[in-house]
Amino acid sequence: MRRRYAAPAAALAVIIAAAAGAILVHVLLGLFELKLAIAETSTEDRQAATALIGLFSAEHPRVRIRTVLAPDRLGTAAALDRGEAQLALVRADAAPQDGQTLVITRRDAVVFVAPGGSHVDSIAKLRGETVALLDGRKLDPHLLDRILTHYGVPPESVRREVLRMDQLTDAARHHRIGAVFVVAPVAGKVWLPLYTALRKGSGAPRTFEVDEAAALAREHPVLSTIDLPKGAFVGSIPAPSDDITTLSVSHRLVARSRMPDWLAGEITREVLTGKPKLVAMDDDLSGIEAPDTDDKAQALPIHPGAAAYLSGNLPSLSDQAQSVAYWLGLVASAIASLSATGMALHHRYRPPRPPTRVMRLLEIWLAVRTADAADLAGLEAETDAIVEAVVREEAHGRTETIEMRLVALLATHVHEAVRRRAGRAVAGGPHPVP
Repeated sequence: MRRRYAAPAAALAVIIAAAAGAILVHVLLGLFELKLAIAETSTEDRQAATALIGLFSAEHPRVRIRTVLAPDRLGTAAALDRGEAQLALVRADAAPQDGQTLVITRRDAVVFVAPGGSHVDSIAKLRGETVALLDGRKLDPHLLDRILTHYGVPPESVRREVLRMDQLTDAARHHRIGAVFVVAPVAGKVWLPLYTALRKGSGAPRTFEVDEAAALAREHPVLSTIDLPKGAFVGSIPAPSDDITTLSVSHRLVARSRMPDWLAGEITREVLTGKPKLVAMDDDLSGIEAPDTDDKAQALPIHPGAAAYLSGNLPSLSDQAQSVAYWLGLVASAIASLSATGMALHHRYRPPRPPTRVMRLLEIWLAVRTADAADLAGLEAETDAIVEAVVREEAHGRTETIEMRLVALLATHVHEAVRRRAGRAVAGGPHPVP
């Protein structure tokens, strides 16, 4: 009977559903949309985001990156902390509280340039002077304050003037500024127009080093030191004119700490291995590098997934997908076995259902003995309805074999009793049916 195969059929359905789910997970595991927060005012960040989107579209099309624009780099960090994005491009001195490093995208040099004719040749001599800051760089004043404080120069004793590149020539010509404070990539496009503008205004500018850069880096772990050789900045006249040591601040691709390790590791792998393609799309990304996993004091911790990839302990995405499918298969198999066992035990030990239809047929059979001739047709019609219902359920495997047998037996007795009772009623009165 079909009811005998109910438990195996249910178990098979569970197995098929689990297998289909495992296959679906395996196929769709890479389908993600990741939001990347960037500073709307930063041309460098917008170019870097475009390059990252292009890389993932070509190499990992099932991972889609969508940018979330923040007003500035402080807003970028806030967007990550609020959970509005899973990734962000940040500068190390404006790090989000919930951000963990995946890769370092570039390092900016921190440089002081004095116009020709300025007596300023060290940070200590900036007291009482005016420092020019490039327009649109909101983090630079805070970084300047840190450096001045370390040298014992009160930040309030140094005036600031925010200038566009085309205003530097006039400021230098009229000696309105004692130095220019610049934070930019060594290979960036800012240096040539900067030095050109200063030369036009006051002759040969002078680049002076941050001679206590190592101490500053220890004091502020978001900073590090960098050695700039003579002529490091692009231009026909060597700049700087001699080797100098200064500070640098890193830009990083960071992720929320809640990002799964395997996803963080996969993004790290994609960016590091795709560096040549990224550089082809954005020159500023030539400084992409892996964070130092041995640096325990860094201000922005490395994401555990990135650290696992860099140390070679992170399985590949395909390996993890196969592992997920394997464990889903085991769980599905266990569920199917337990379901089959439970159904078998239920059928074996469940209390028998009261045979209500059998009992009703028994009542009809007994009622026929004293029923009037007018009631016999109704009792016989009810018997036929019960028989029809049981036969239909039997055909669909939804009834017990013993019930079918008892119904058939009692229906035969009822029809025979009705026939005999009708005959006796015609013969002259009610007589009990033996």
